[in-house]
Amino acid sequence: MELQATAGACPQSPSSGSALRRNLGRLAGRLARSLAAISLRVVLIAIVMFAWAVRHDGLYTSNSNFAYWLGVIGGSLMLVLLIYPLRKRFRFLAILGPLKHWFRFHLVAGIMGPLIVLFHSTFRVGSFNAAIALACMLLVVMSGIVGRFIYRKIHHGLFGSRATAEELQRTLEQQVKALQPVLLRLPMVEREIGRFTNLASLQPQGRWQRALRLASLGWQRQLTSRRVRRAIAGYARKFGNHGEATNTHLLELARTIDDTLKAILRTAQFSTYEKLFSLWHVVHIPFLCLLVATAIIHVVAVHAY
Repeated sequence: MELQATAGACPQSPSSGSALRRNLGRLAGRLARSLAAISLRVVLIAIVMFAWAVRHDGLYTSNSNFAYWLGVIGGSLMLVLLIYPLRKRFRFLAILGPLKHWFRFHLVAGIMGPLIVLFHSTFRVGSFNAAIALACMLLVVMSGIVGRFIYRKIHHGLFGSRATAEELQRTLEQQVKALQPVLLRLPMVEREIGRFTNLASLQPQGRWQRALRLASLGWQRQLTSRRVRRAIAGYARKFGNHGEATNTHLLELARTIDDTLKAILRTAQFSTYEKLFSLWHVVHIPFLCLLVATAIIHVVAVHAY
């Protein structure tokens, strides 16, 4: 039947044993991500509760020795994270170790340093220079979060190499080509993929139109993915249930098509995110320099007065 042929055209394992191992691997991956998400939520709740106690219960003051050393630790972390941009630009600093390790440290220190400084301040601003330094720190943190988001759009994962438009285009073409035998048997799915491809390939002329396109393509992909899944489910109902193996192949087909839609989205947005990443560097570096300057003034003022 047509449904069986469609299921057979979907990539499948040579044996049920390998399919079982793959499904167990996916289950283990989802379980690990769920545990990581739960652990992160627990840590965040603990941090918020401790911050509330520091702010409202007065566990310590910003003038205490404990707060002072928190400031030293937090400030030192933010100072050491500057090694990453220096290591990135000066080859003679290669003796300090691989760049990827410094990048990871840069991300961790960029979160932990400001967080410790906030606890150092007991979430209060005591002087004008402290307020300026705190505002600059928060500005750099927000800029770093934006940069991390854009970075992942043009790299292979958080710590992977930088992608290229040609590489993404080749990957997309391979994925679409692999789906062609299946799409011939699922015309509704083929129409949805074609519609989203045409939508993603549009190049608006105005600045605001391009910004709207960039913001809307993500949820357009999600809507297309839902329609594709409904179409596949409709074919399954139309031709009846042919067992667990067929259902497994249809689920794999839905995942494969969803990956293809993501590839279309990423390819369409790649050049825009490249430009945004270049612009982000222009903005982030001055913010970082301003933070260093205000932090030095704050430290000098604290010890001088």
